[in-house]
Amino acid sequence: MSYKICKQTDDRIVLQDTGGFIDFIFGNVLAALGSGLIYLGWFGYQDTGELLMPLIIALVGCCFFFPVFKVNRLVIDAVNKEVVKTKSWFGITTNKEVITNRSLSLLEMSGFTSGEVEAFFDSNERAQYHYSLKFYSYPEWNLSMRSFSSMLDVALFIGRYFDTDLAMVVQHKRHKFTAKGLLKNHQITPLPNDSTVKEVGFQEIRVASTRGGIIRQWAVPVSLSMWAIMTSGFLLYLSALEGFTYIPVALQYLLAFNFSFGISFLIIKNYVPNHLKIDHGNLIVKTSLFGARKYPLSEVIGVVNVAKITYLITRKGSERLAYKIPTKYSYAIHSWLLSFLNK
Repeated sequence: MSYKICKQTDDRIVLQDTGGFIDFIFGNVLAALGSGLIYLGWFGYQDTGELLMPLIIALVGCCFFFPVFKVNRLVIDAVNKEVVKTKSWFGITTNKEVITNRSLSLLEMSGFTSGEVEAFFDSNERAQYHYSLKFYSYPEWNLSMRSFSSMLDVALFIGRYFDTDLAMVVQHKRHKFTAKGLLKNHQITPLPNDSTVKEVGFQEIRVASTRGGIIRQWAVPVSLSMWAIMTSGFLLYLSALEGFTYIPVALQYLLAFNFSFGISFLIIKNYVPNHLKIDHGNLIVKTSLFGARKYPLSEVIGVVNVAKITYLITRKGSERLAYKIPTKYSYAIHSWLLSFLNK
């Protein structure tokens, strides 16, 4: 199970494990199958008068039907300073655990990846990113989170209202979750100034979206863009060769252009280097071809590498900066940023 935030106010966060779209479809199939078996058991009893076999069929149907309607919920209450985890079926709570402010000593954030080997050999497979919150308390919990942003929101909320420490696991080492605590061994890491991270202006650095040199970084987007252009050209040539007249020629050219431009834009946008710039007490983050976000330096916590993704962390959320760049670069970016956070 993995939790996501379904409701958040100034003094309360409600998380729920509802499953994704695939889980929803699979749950409906199981519920339908269970309902069918329960009906068959009841129909068999009415038709034959036997009790044992229809009862067994109905019980098997219940095993499919009832677990689908289980709801796992986590409520974080800032007023009462307690975290309540419940399990319920059809609105009836069957299990309840409570962590109070006094019993919570540490909240630890961590992340990991899975399925990378399968994703490497099969382009249809995707690597999975997992995030977890561990409550060092009584009882002790280890909860899976749906996304990094959800995990961060919960941690910041608890850190604001509860008397507990926050920590983050990076490279199997626990770091205190503060601007100075995210340094490697509490030591400054110099900016490498290479093709991955480089200072490009006054109080401005560029961060490559993926690991490798310039040629390697642009090899994938350029190749996919050329594929889109060649595919469009081939379809236009095939259309002219076959005398395809169902779609006007002008519209065919327009559709081909939109297809090529759309694929190229989506691919290149993800590979454009990100920029971090300090300007008049604000951190300006440009993570796309167009537009940028501005964060006051007082809201910025730092940069960290979790589940092989480099994130900028602020008190208002997170920004994804790069994927699969070595952790030493996140330490270097954080060290560069820390010199401005201390001012």
